[in-house]
Amino acid sequence: MMKLHGFMAASMVLMSTAGAALAQETASSAMVTDRPGLLFSSYTVGPGAFVVELGVPQVTLVEDSDVKVRLTSLVALLRYGVGRNFELRLGAPVYNKLHAESGPFHDDESGFGDVEVGAKWHLLDNAGSRPSFALIPSVILPTGDDQFSAGDPVYQLNAMAEWTLPKNWSAGALVGVLNGPDGDGRYYQETVGLSAGQQMSKAWSAYGEAVYAATGLEGAGDSAFLGAGIKYLVADDLQLDLSFDRGLTGDSPDWLFGFGVSAGF
Repeated sequence: MMKLHGFMAASMVLMSTAGAALAQETASSAMVTDRPGLLFSSYTVGPGAFVVELGVPQVTLVEDSDVKVRLTSLVALLRYGVGRNFELRLGAPVYNKLHAESGPFHDDESGFGDVEVGAKWHLLDNAGSRPSFALIPSVILPTGDDQFSAGDPVYQLNAMAEWTLPKNWSAGALVGVLNGPDGDGRYYQETVGLSAGQQMSKAWSAYGEAVYAATGLEGAGDSAFLGAGIKYLVADDLQLDLSFDRGLTGDSPDWLFGFGVSAGF
């Protein structure tokens, strides 16, 4: 069974915007979003472009014989294109509601989460076997309410690669490392992820993903997820999405669900 401390720590990482997305669009798409899913897009928004991405809501569930936990969050990510290949990022779970049950007892808490400040640097375009490639560094600042905060800064660096394949298919790979607080010390977490996507029409696209995170955080075991999602491009600057991920280990949250809206300006 995942301890509640481990669940909350894992959930804070999952809610962080630098590990919360996958996009299957190519560089010529009207919108290139970093949601839904647990991977990223390797592309940046255009120079001077401003994109708002909202998870409304994002739900994390844990259920076993001892405790049932539901964490519902409103997750926001703001992206601004500084140049052709560089963007600034600001994100947070701006509202969280945690409901926990154990036998006849239950507890409800709500509050704000930590703010994440970061950037994305697109280094390579896809050309043949060479992938589109980006580095995504960020720091999560301990600005949230105590029950939804890491308490000290969390540092992350993710590398995302994507390939455009025949027949409107695409593939992606993520490698990431995280350094966060663990009592009086620090811990490391390494994450790897793979994805496959299909552009079914101009408006509709879908993807599947598999993610594994090996953590050194005391009280939390390694996590693994298998998931899928679908996106609908309402207009060139408006996208809706729906996604889910199933936890595969005893220390993973059982389910992750998300509905999202992304808008460009």
